[in-house]
Amino acid sequence: MQSLGVLNLNKPLPELLAPAGTPEAAWAALAYGADAVYAGLTQFSARAGAGNFTSEALDELIGYAHSLSRHVYVTFNTLVQQRELNAALETFALIRDLNAGGVIVQDMGMARLIRNNFPQLRLHASTQLAVHNLAGAKQLKASGFSRVVLARELRLAEIREISRNCGLETEVFIHGALCFSYSGLCLFSSHMLGRSGNRGRCAYCCRQPFKAKDENESLPFSMKDFSAASHLPALLDAGVASLKIEGRMKSPLYVAAVTEFYRKALEGDSADEEQRLSDIQTIFGRPSTGLYLDDSADNPVDPVNDGHRGALIGTVKSVVGPWLVLHSSRALQKHDGLKIESDGTHPFGFAADEMRLASDPEKKRRFELPAAAEIALKLPADSPRIEIGVPVYCSFSQAVRQRYEFSTPRPGVFRQRRPVDIHVLQSAESVALTASADCDGTQVQVENTLPGPFEPARQPEKSVEAIRRCFEKLGETDWMLGKLTFGEGSDPVFVPASMLNNARRKLIDDFSEVWNQSRKSFFIEEVIPTEPAAQLISWSVKTRCFKLLENLEGIDELVLEVDLSNLASINTAIVALPPEKLRLALPVIIREEDTVAFREFIDSLPNQQKWEAANVGGLHLLKGKADITADWPLYTLNTQAALQWCDQGIRQFVFSPEDDSQNWSALIPQLGDAAIVPVYQHTPLMISATPPAGHEEKLTDRSRRSFRIEKNGRQFVVVGKTPFSLVEHFDELKELGARRFRIDLCYGIDTSEQAGDIVHKIIHAQPINGHSGNFNRELQ
Repeated sequence: MQSLGVLNLNKPLPELLAPAGTPEAAWAALAYGADAVYAGLTQFSARAGAGNFTSEALDELIGYAHSLSRHVYVTFNTLVQQRELNAALETFALIRDLNAGGVIVQDMGMARLIRNNFPQLRLHASTQLAVHNLAGAKQLKASGFSRVVLARELRLAEIREISRNCGLETEVFIHGALCFSYSGLCLFSSHMLGRSGNRGRCAYCCRQPFKAKDENESLPFSMKDFSAASHLPALLDAGVASLKIEGRMKSPLYVAAVTEFYRKALEGDSADEEQRLSDIQTIFGRPSTGLYLDDSADNPVDPVNDGHRGALIGTVKSVVGPWLVLHSSRALQKHDGLKIESDGTHPFGFAADEMRLASDPEKKRRFELPAAAEIALKLPADSPRIEIGVPVYCSFSQAVRQRYEFSTPRPGVFRQRRPVDIHVLQSAESVALTASADCDGTQVQVENTLPGPFEPARQPEKSVEAIRRCFEKLGETDWMLGKLTFGEGSDPVFVPASMLNNARRKLIDDFSEVWNQSRKSFFIEEVIPTEPAAQLISWSVKTRCFKLLENLEGIDELVLEVDLSNLASINTAIVALPPEKLRLALPVIIREEDTVAFREFIDSLPNQQKWEAANVGGLHLLKGKADITADWPLYTLNTQAALQWCDQGIRQFVFSPEDDSQNWSALIPQLGDAAIVPVYQHTPLMISATPPAGHEEKLTDRSRRSFRIEKNGRQFVVVGKTPFSLVEHFDELKELGARRFRIDLCYGIDTSEQAGDIVHKIIHAQPINGHSGNFNRELQ
């Protein structure tokens, strides 16, 4: 990790946002200075492997945070299939009722559901939306978002441009693990193992070893951990609203230490900075990188280590028998954990069960060793050969564990309860009890009457107090007593305690039922299906190179991705093809420095030109165009997403190649001609701003699967040798009602002969090798 820069404390401080994968991590974050935490429920969280929260636990967390004037944001940052829409609505209703500070979403269909049904919920755009330019942020503002979590790959200048001009709060990551791919654009785990990163079940394929040619294995995609510590002054100056720590899979100890580090940094407290950095490394530490915040030549990939290494404490000075001798920069306690890079690839770990000062007699043992001392650690019997000069790390510190203690709230104390007002009208003939509360601007009211006769109260003031005490005992209900009022001219009467308690229970039960019914006002819009024209099959072929497709026989539409460095090829296609046969596609990644050139190119073409967008930023650049298709990265896994895209000018939707046949069977009848089904492509498994370590073009994993790395502008794209193909399922797809099909040749194709052969075989339903992705297995 890098050390801190000098902060300008005269500027308002941004929010410090910490991860809460479990309730314990949340308590730790709030205890050590987080202004807000983000947490997921057991469904619809992009960290399905985290502990996550039950509704009861989230309720208490939000109640506790509110008592501290802090916020809790709920993560709903996954893609949602059609069959899950009702469950999504129920979850949003729960989030509303729990008074969350905001909802973090990836699926634009979910943004629509929230806007239509729960407008009081603040929408935060997940980093899974891959917003990397000002145009993308503006598009989200127009869609009702209050905050956008920017892509991690941005440079400081880009963050500044977006933050100062988008009209939204911007949130940026400042610490934690990095993905090799732009978030939301990785299909590696999904295509290879059926575990979708967009559904919270990433298998971390980028952390696995690969081979290049006949070389030893390495980790070409394994990223270092992100640390923006030295860039805090610049981020504050840029106008960022929230600084986010990654780590919902991390321990409460890690969350406590990292949160405290950045809290003290924001407050200008640099005392013991190096010690706190070292502490964090002992809890969980990979080598760190500032990624692209500056123009550093630092390589953000670590091809050697993929996991926890620890804090560097020294290098091996000598090995004398079973004793390893080094000069340690860190104090140690007995049973602390150590790691040694014994062979350069797999660190050897052991516990400091026997240790002494190097100057001590060999028989002497110590429970603690001071910092800045020459020490001797006894190696275990299975220790490998240790070379002189290799680094030694402390990978577990009992002192650090003891340093970051925190208390947890007592269960039930911070459960949130809504106030209910009680009105009492007493007479000798009856006692009328009325419960009322405001529900989203509508007054909900229930009355319960106790029949008399009743005798006058001998001590009226005690009668009133008895009624108050009764309604303060609302127990395990969702309610607390608000205002207690009595009708004018009402004479206090004596009501037996048992009768009053029973009346209270019935009144509150009846009120809760009416309240819940009044809150279920949400709805799901239906999409009116469009009939396929004369049941004809339509083929579109997408490519990045016009020359690859010399023969367009049988193709209804050529989709050509725009490459501004090769406009001659684009102009050739525009001249050669009639307007109805050519669709120009904007790339999924358009960095800020290129947006002006893309806008000028778009404006230079006639209005009847057809377009395709693959990102919300590209969609914003195409605003006002009449015929736009959404490529698969603008995910359409439910009809609500389709409606959202329709509102923004989109007429057709290319389905995601990671979706399954069950979901398509639900969508195709709804979307009709607007549905475009991908039947062939070398799917971009990862799209990255970072070159893989070694800059290799071909790699093989341990399952002997082959991959290649292609360049698309500034991006590095990982594709598999075996293409995604649904050719053998063509009849099934037609039976589902599909009539528009997409052949994507953007990657994995080298010659026009290859391209022509693939298109000919597919159109004529001839066999073609490939894998079917998740088509026959449920998308996880």
